Amino acid sequence: MIVKLKGHIEFISEDFLDVDVQGVVFRVFISKKNIDKIENKDSMVTLHVYEIIKETDRLFFGFVNHKEREIFSDLLTVQGVGGKMAINIMSHLEVEEIINSISNANAKIFSSVSGVGNKLATRIINELKEKIKKIPFQNTTMSNTQNNTQLQDLVSCLQNLGYAYKVCESTANKVILENGEKKLEELIPMALKYLSKPNLS
Repeated sequence: MIVKLKGHIEFISEDFLDVDVQGVVFRVFISKKNIDKIENKDSMVTLHVYEIIKETDRLFFGFVNHKEREIFSDLLTVQGVGGKMAINIMSHLEVEEIINSISNANAKIFSSVSGVGNKLATRIINELKEKIKKIPFQNTTMSNTQNNTQLQDLVSCLQNLGYAYKVCESTANKVILENGEKKLEELIPMALKYLSKPNLS
């Protein structure tokens, strides 16, 4: 089993990289978030890899760190979540968002991802809530009252500006997870900056 690849990027697509490892080129599917972090073709890359072997396919999914790989592995254990669906979820949500949404039973975050319906969102939470409790890096949880209040306040402000609830909630989560120590008046312009990006999920 291949667990890590180090090589030069030969080709970049919207959802995969072709990585040349000493003359052998591997096609590795990665999240759009990680695609966006790559500066240029021909650069060196190190990816933690999860390999899925099927009857007719051998698929590689790549991650920038071990934590991402473990969350991907957990998502695969959920009925109805395959490799492409798991990587799609990770393209739209940060690892901390996934952990926090499962911990707080926030199905709306998952159902905001294209292709994830309410039933699947609920199943993800129900099937992974016990595993998430055992994750040692769950130190960014937003379960405390202060952050939950701050989240709801920010969502409300964005809704008042005319944005849809799902977009407001997803954006507020991203902003607070990255800047949770800041005050609401500081978070609002940050959220608006996210909303101005055409690739915002």
